[in-house]
Amino acid sequence: MSRYISPVLYVLLMLLGCAAFVSIAGVRVGVLEPAAAFSLLRKTVFAAFALSLLTVVALIVCRNESSAANSRRFFILVGVVSFVYSAMWAMLYLQKSKLPDIYDVTTDLQNPPVFINVGFLRNADEHPLTYNRAWAELQQEAYPDVQPLLLEQNFKQAYVETLALVRERGWDLVAQYPSAGVIEATARTPIFGLRNDVVIRITRQQRNEVRIDMRACSRAGKSDHGYNAELIKSFMGDLERRSAPNSPLAMNLRR
Repeated sequence: MSRYISPVLYVLLMLLGCAAFVSIAGVRVGVLEPAAAFSLLRKTVFAAFALSLLTVVALIVCRNESSAANSRRFFILVGVVSFVYSAMWAMLYLQKSKLPDIYDVTTDLQNPPVFINVGFLRNADEHPLTYNRAWAELQQEAYPDVQPLLLEQNFKQAYVETLALVRERGWDLVAQYPSAGVIEATARTPIFGLRNDVVIRITRQQRNEVRIDMRACSRAGKSDHGYNAELIKSFMGDLERRSAPNSPLAMNLRR
């Protein structure tokens, strides 16, 4: 019996892997819409869980076969791989399901930075760039640590360092306005490669002090699942560290 079950499990595992690959690669290259890709990926999670149960049944059926030692090891391998795959996505979903359904996050809830050129890059079926002020309270509850950054730097130095960090992160630079202190760019999520547009605004406060605000808005999806908030916090943290008085770039700019 095991010699008949093994090929079936192998084919099912390969089909599962191909479906998962297509769902991710299809979005990255623009062949699949995000909604279709997420639906396909969701199906692979259910299929992986069913496959792990099927391997348990196969182990029970073949438990008395003396010549099925290699097959049983293969069954265990298939069961472990499929269960880990389904459990990984299930835990990620449970973690992200507690977050609010918003896709536009900013450090300035009263006067969010405005996108200037990004609107020309978005398709008609993608999210508009008008900020929904009803989300301000939801953001404060879910992401209270998304805050503007205050730096003891002159305006030019802060702009140069911010622009340098945007380029280091590999974001697509959309537009830059040095005199206005505005930078527009597009970042991509690590797995699906979904595009999230970013605008950074640098404003003068007191002498040698600037305030840096940031806004990140997804192009598609009912929720960004916390990605934009993490993007802003990570960027602000890196910018604060590199803008320290003893950073190499800051020292070069002061010369």
